[in-house]
Amino acid sequence: MNRLLYIGIPVVLMVAFLFIYADSKKKIEAAQEKARIEKATEDKRIADEKEALRIRNKENADKADARRRADEAEKELKKKQEYEAGLQKIRDEEATFTADLNKYKKEIAELETELDKIRAEKEKLSRESIDLSKEIAAAYIERQNAEMEVQRYAAMVARRANDSPLARPPAVAPAQ
Repeated sequence: MNRLLYIGIPVVLMVAFLFIYADSKKKIEAAQEKARIEKATEDKRIADEKEALRIRNKENADKADARRRADEAEKELKKKQEYEAGLQKIRDEEATFTADLNKYKKEIAELETELDKIRAEKEKLSRESIDLSKEIAAAYIERQNAEMEVQRYAAMVARRANDSPLARPPAVAPAQ
């Protein structure tokens, strides 16, 4: 019996161990399978959340991109409108300046015509003034000549009268 005890007890214990081991292994495998399924479920949930987050982020990025593009388009439109307004203002100023330029050119032409008339009149008055000065000088010379002629004639008459026997007083007889 000793042998039986030495061989039987370990065999029984081994069989019991194998049953317990098999049962534990099934439980462990079930727990591992459950953990694997839970992990797979958790991974899928996390993946789904990540995908949802990625989709939300993509949508937010698309919305932000659309807003940015809309803002850029609005800024570009505003900039273009400002440019067009500035260009129109420049064109209006150009038209105003061109009109002023034409008005001033016409005014210059009128003033130059008036200046030419005034210069011609000045030249005419200068000639008349010179002619009158010549006439005055000639009249003055004629007057001097006439005065000299009168003085010469008066001197001649005085000399003749002096030389004339009639101009001498009669000789008075000496008193006796």
